[in-house]
Formats: sequence, C-alpha cells, structure tokens
Amino acid sequence: MMPQPRHNADTGTPRASVDASSNKTPGVGRSEPRVVAYHGSPGAFAHIAGHAVFPKAHCLACQSVIAAIDAVRQDRADVAVLPCENIVAGRVPDIHLMLPEIRLNIVGEVFQAIELHLVAPPGNRLSDIERVHSHPVALRQVRRFLAQFALTPVEETNTATAAAALAQNGDRKAAAVASILAAKTYGLKVLRNNIEDVPSNMTRFYILGAAPDVPPLDADDILTSLIFEVRNVPGALFRVIRGFADQDVNLTKLESYLIDGQFVATRFLCEFEGHAESPPVRAALKELKEHTTTRTILGVFPRHRVGRRTRADDATRAGNSRTNITPRKIVDPDDALPFD
Repeated sequence: MMPQPRHNADTGTPRASVDASSNKTPGVGRSEPRVVAYHGSPGAFAHIAGHAVFPKAHCLACQSVIAAIDAVRQDRADVAVLPCENIVAGRVPDIHLMLPEIRLNIVGEVFQAIELHLVAPPGNRLSDIERVHSHPVALRQVRRFLAQFALTPVEETNTATAAAALAQNGDRKAAAVASILAAKTYGLKVLRNNIEDVPSNMTRFYILGAAPDVPPLDADDILTSLIFEVRNVPGALFRVIRGFADQDVNLTKLESYLIDGQFVATRFLCEFEGHAESPPVRAALKELKEHTTTRTILGVFPRHRVGRRTRADDATRAGNSRTNITPRKIVDPDDALPFD
C-alpha cells in the first residue's frame, strides 16, 4: 500500500480528470477555484503566476506565506500559489521548510518566466542609487548587476511589496527589483530592464489545496511528491533510491531536512515521475517502506506544460547537447489582473 496522502484522503477515487495536453493546471475538484491566495502585494510574481493558470479567479494578496496557507486552511481561498524553486537561486527556503507541517496538498504546479527590472520613483537616477530592495531570492538572481554598480541589497518580504514601500517613502537613493506590472501598479519608472543574471530565468510554483486532487491512474505526465524519514542505519537512503531505480521510476527531486536540532539528514523530500498507484511506483514505495519510519504523500499532480519542456531541456543539456531555452511570457504585464 502506498503512503497515506494528507488528511488520509482516498486517492483511489480520482477527484478530477486531467487533460495532459492542456496548458492549465487543475484546481480543486472539477471546477476552477474562485479565490487564489498568494504571498505579496499586487504585481508579485506569484500574483502573475496565479492569474496565468486561473485567469477567472480572484487573486487574494496575503502579507506572508503562512497567511496565504491559512487562507486555504480557513476556506477563504480555494488554493494558494507559492514559489518553491528558481532556476538561478535554487529552492525557496520558506515553502521548503513549511511543506512537512502545513497539512496542505500539492494539486498542481506552474512555471513562470521571471523578468526582473530595477524600478524607482520618477526622478530617481541610477547614478544616485545606493540600495536595492527586494525579496532575498530575487536579489540572488541579480547578483552580477548589483556587483557591477556596487549596490547594497536590502531584503524585503516580497518583490512587489518592496516596490510598493519605495513608492510610498520616495527614497531618492533606493530602488527595487520587481516586475513591470509592479512598477506600473505603484507608479514607478524602470531604471534598467531585465537585470536578471540568467536570461532564461524561471520560477516553479506549487498550487496547494486543502484536499487532494488526484488525476486518473491512466493520465500522462504525472508527478508524485513525497516526504519520508529513513531509518538510522547504514545504506538506508541508498536502498530507498535503488528501489526507484529498480522499477525504472525517475526521481526529479531529492532534498534533505535537518530535524530535531541535529546535523543528521534523516528526512527527505522527493518527487518522481509517475502516479502513486501505478504498479512500478507501488513496487518502489513498497521497498521504500522497508527502510523508512514515516512516509507522507504531499501530492499527485499533472506536470505543467512549461515544466515538461523545461525538464526536457535540462535532460538534453545533461546529454551534452547545446540547447537554448527561450523564456516565454505567460502573462502580458499590460493585461489587467484581478487585485485584492
């Protein structure tokens, strides 16, 4: 038997059909969500990503990641769209650390092209700027630009929130790193376009719901996300990984956690290709059970179309092929978005 999903929901009865060729990621159940929560102010990249995948939903701005999570828990939002990893900066620490405890289900993913711009109040000049405000993950994506102009990074809770604060205080020696939409929303001007270190910059977002939204067993392009703790014996993690390899199940993510205040990694987050109820995955999970103390499935969900392409490009590059990714704008910044 596979590990139990969140809230002991029955994954044997699929909640929604999945069109594997569709651009959209399903929401909760068979209907699109009415309210999508995200962390940040209007114009945040999570706002843009949420509107891209659920264009008819109302986007609810939340002051923190936990506030967005609570909006789903308290039934004020149907899903939350939260960033989990970036091509340049790596994993997003907030959501990574919260995943084991938040008791929400991963019901989808969305990939959003990230174009970062240096923005400031009208009248500010690049030559006068000393400090640049933004989310720490965004600041890590523009390190070369900051070093080139000897600018001091200042961490804020969100890119759009940094832009909004700058518009309010009018600091003549400060700028923010944010989206074009954030600049337009708060009346800021762009001092320098596309300052990201890598032109193909992209962030992956989890779509989180209160209940599982499991695709049919025969659906294509499915990912399963799982957290487990290995037994404290030599070779336990190796045997877990070998179980997936023996069944030809491809692991796409394996990350460790330090728990109980010890520098010993016994808890792991993994993602792999395949439905949790498919015969190869069930066999791999049976082997995993032999070498672990706890197992929790975080979600079984379809891969986003952009994610399928991005992962395919990663595989091609790993095979020493010269493949260039051309980032695709998922949302035109001029399009009106539903603000909270």
